[in-house]
Amino acid sequence: MAKSVVIDEVHLTIRIPRGLPDERAEGIARTLAGVDFMSRLHRAVRAALRAFPEPAIVRVSLTR
Repeated sequence: MAKSVVIDEVHLTIRIPRGLPDERAEGIARTLAGVDFMSRLHRAVRAALRAFPEPAIVRVSLTR
């Protein structure tokens, strides 16, 4: 039997301005694909959850 069940999913949509030069768009995409960005995003989500007592026991996973 599974140790946990999914009770919610939150989707993050990141948009860039139309007409942004390719070089800038590629730089943004590289940043978002990087390990450092994902680590910081994961830490931010955990910090937000810790701010409330109810979700103290939840497990969070971030995927691409």
